[in-house]
Amino acid sequence: MKYQNVKLFQKHLEASAPHGLSRVYLVAIPDDFERKRWLDALVSLISIPDQPFFRFSAADATLSELFTEIDSPSLFAQEPVALIDELEKLSKKQAQGLIDLLDRPDLTGYLIFGSRGKSFLYSAVEKRGVVFDLCEEKPWEKDKRLSQQLFDRAKQAGKRLSTEALQLLLERVDKDAALLEGEVDKLICYTGSRSSIEPSDVQKIAASSRAHTLWQVAEEIVWEARFEGEIDETSFHGLVPAIRTQLQTGLKIATLAASQASLSEIGARLPKVWPKTLEKRVAQVQRLGSNYFQKGLQLLFRIELLSRSGSSDLSVLLDWFRSSSTKIGKHS
Repeated sequence: MKYQNVKLFQKHLEASAPHGLSRVYLVAIPDDFERKRWLDALVSLISIPDQPFFRFSAADATLSELFTEIDSPSLFAQEPVALIDELEKLSKKQAQGLIDLLDRPDLTGYLIFGSRGKSFLYSAVEKRGVVFDLCEEKPWEKDKRLSQQLFDRAKQAGKRLSTEALQLLLERVDKDAALLEGEVDKLICYTGSRSSIEPSDVQKIAASSRAHTLWQVAEEIVWEARFEGEIDETSFHGLVPAIRTQLQTGLKIATLAASQASLSEIGARLPKVWPKTLEKRVAQVQRLGSNYFQKGLQLLFRIELLSRSGSSDLSVLLDWFRSSSTKIGKHS
């Protein structure tokens, strides 16, 4: 069985605990903080006093030790709980030993696995137990989930986190659960006896951890035809592919729009673009025109060739691209 939604997985746990829980669980979440939280939650639901409990990391535990603990008949007679994290670091040979263990019809005890992504054990656990997988969570789904978690955290402390304050917080702080929850905790303390957290509180207390990523820089250069910050010359070779991706996305939207494709049809061809962002991009493409993206790709190709010659200053090439793309945008 597999769950890819937090609420559905929570309902499963509520309906199954304490005596109907599966013998095998796999929590596949890229974020270490969030994965650990769910692994610890499973352990707390399954474990009872004096029950043997073993915690391993696939990264540093020797499998001979691991198998001694979880593959021993005498231990399984005592219904032990074994937690093994970072499954993605197991070799195929190591994983096969665990797969063989899961295939046993007389498996007793509880096995809780954690991984940052798909692992060799994924199918075996899904067949024998329960997989909780957030690896394919869409960006807007994650935003919605994190927002709800922050609202709930403030509510538990007797506070109302206003929508405006939440939006500002998400703009200032990286979308990392640990960082965001830490900032909410600070805001809860700062507001004292007040019942709500407002944007002014966020401005005063929440430290900004958002730096311009290469992806954000590429978006501003391509879609806004501007970028006022400094671009480090060492970022050149990472920024060029990001700019190319944005230009190709724009050209694809322009081509689809020219063929009278609907917004939903365009979205189906660009599944990784958040729906609200897609609406904005379609409007921008209509304003800029397909010529803007075609000439932008040609210009990008030229500066790549110049960069490979080693005779040009890379920061100068970036400035040239930015100024040239601005002119293209004005005349499209």
